[in-house]
Amino acid sequence: MFLFMVFALLIAVAIAVAPAAQALRMKLATYALAVQFMLVANDLPKTFTGSNYMRMNAPATEGSKRAIRVVFIRHGQSVWNSLFNSFGTTWPIRILKAMVLEAMYFFLDPFESVIIDSPLSSKGSLEAEELARFIRTADGKISFDTNTSLVVCSNLRRAMETALLAMRPRISSTREKIVVDSSLQEGSRNMDAQTLSTERGKLVPCKMGNLASPAELGAFFDAHLNAGNKTSDVNVYGRMDEFVRHLFDGSQPDSYLPATFSALGNAELKEVIVVGHSSFFRCFFRRFLPPSSRHISKARKLRNCGVVAFELLRNESTNEVYIDESTITVLHKGFLTV
Repeated sequence: MFLFMVFALLIAVAIAVAPAAQALRMKLATYALAVQFMLVANDLPKTFTGSNYMRMNAPATEGSKRAIRVVFIRHGQSVWNSLFNSFGTTWPIRILKAMVLEAMYFFLDPFESVIIDSPLSSKGSLEAEELARFIRTADGKISFDTNTSLVVCSNLRRAMETALLAMRPRISSTREKIVVDSSLQEGSRNMDAQTLSTERGKLVPCKMGNLASPAELGAFFDAHLNAGNKTSDVNVYGRMDEFVRHLFDGSQPDSYLPATFSALGNAELKEVIVVGHSSFFRCFFRRFLPPSSRHISKARKLRNCGVVAFELLRNESTNEVYIDESTITVLHKGFLTV
């Protein structure tokens, strides 16, 4: 009997330390952190109370202004969006299907979820493919010059998938990697805004199109700016500070660099294509446009796979960072009207 108990204990330990069990524990921990974040965090404050005067360590020319063209692209519809952004008679059925699927994923595929880090829906994938067709024929509206620009996205799957699909016309010719930056993580307490890629510098091996393994994902994404999940002590505006420093502070190892190596590094950067999230973008416009501005971007969200470009400037004498409202240009779809 004693030997049987020892044998059973050894089997239990083996199961507990097996890779599948480790993945399951990671999934449980992610759920727990997501619930905790939802209960305690204020990730999307109603007003911004910080400062747009941001000191950088990079060399600057007194009296000059540096401008970087920023292109915001909202991700396509996610599974979460399809469940909660519209209701109607079919809503209970959709919710039930999602719950059953989530339960199956919980036990059969710990790296998959429809709730945590919600992926693109089938409609969202079609939206991203339609955006790719626009970008292919956009005739210079979005830069393909890797010597002066790069593509970045948040560490949430729906943004990564959208970047992979929509930016295919560029990355298929340039062979560059899309930079995954956790500072772009969506401003929200909801569980769908929690990333599964919680380990610094790595991406969870979840399925994105035909990609699933770390090696396959690593061929298209550069995760060195993924710091893992957001924390309750840094809200969306704190992450914006980090994003702006990546843009302008060329003295730091985490500064954005053109996709193709340049001896001048960050100083050569002229355009950044950002695939991200509607609440983050709207808060960005509210923060960096003048208080007197009545631009629609401060009130409305970008449409799914909508594209808007603008110049973000930094006064190198005063350290003020701001958007030149006259440069805001809707390139594709634009903003929701309701």
